[in-house]
Amino acid sequence: MAAEPSASLANPSSTGYLARIQQNSPKDVNLALLRAEELYLGGEISDQQPPLAFVLHGPEVAIFFKNNYRDYKSIVDLAARLSAFGVIDVAVCRTRLGVMGQDPAKLFPFVSTVPFGPDEVERLLSEEQYVYF
Repeated sequence: MAAEPSASLANPSSTGYLARIQQNSPKDVNLALLRAEELYLGGEISDQQPPLAFVLHGPEVAIFFKNNYRDYKSIVDLAARLSAFGVIDVAVCRTRLGVMGQDPAKLFPFVSTVPFGPDEVERLLSEEQYVYF
């Protein structure tokens, strides 16, 4: 997981920031969430920027199923808090949900979906000029 920012998040050439989740693991997601919290508490996130994007499309999607709350409570609680503060936006891949045989209704209310995660990542990077943090 490479959650280091590109210098500072006050980069005027980009419109937003995308979490880099490389290992598709709960640990990876947790580390990125902790980095987002650190940036928020340190005042490095501007109110003028969109929330930090978390687009999940691997097995880590399971973190955000309501029936898995007991297993991932600390991660879900942190994500929910950061989402409520407008720091992050969590989206999961509907294609992955289908592969897992899961219904989007089983996700926590603060988690949205995108049709295909890798395409959304590419769109954020190329069209929206997001950069990884």
